[in-house]
Amino acid sequence: MRQLDLFSALQSSTEGIDTEFKSARGGMPGSFWESYSAMANTQGGTIVLGVAEKSTGLVWEGVPDAAHLRTVLWGQLNDRHKVSTNLLRDDDVRTVEDEGRQFVVVNVPRASRLQRPVLAA
Repeated sequence: MRQLDLFSALQSSTEGIDTEFKSARGGMPGSFWESYSAMANTQGGTIVLGVAEKSTGLVWEGVPDAAHLRTVLWGQLNDRHKVSTNLLRDDDVRTVEDEGRQFVVVNVPRASRLQRPVLAA
């Protein structure tokens, strides 16, 4: 799926068991790891960084520095004090741009039986 097609599909979706939206204005959200482990231990899913949840709905605000956020993400994925298992490959983490804003889209695969449980610290 092309990046724009993926992004359009995500913009029309809502949060659910396989889709989570997280604001990342202040850096990597701590709640990312709970979502990552929950998705990894079930059917997998997608986490979009740069989307705030407000009482009026989702606000597509973007992230200040997608490259830095990705660097932090990869560092924390390999830190056993954050999460027990890194399931991601390079192509599971994408930066998508829309109207001058950047979003980081993370595809979390389902962990194999041998990799489970994936635990957030």
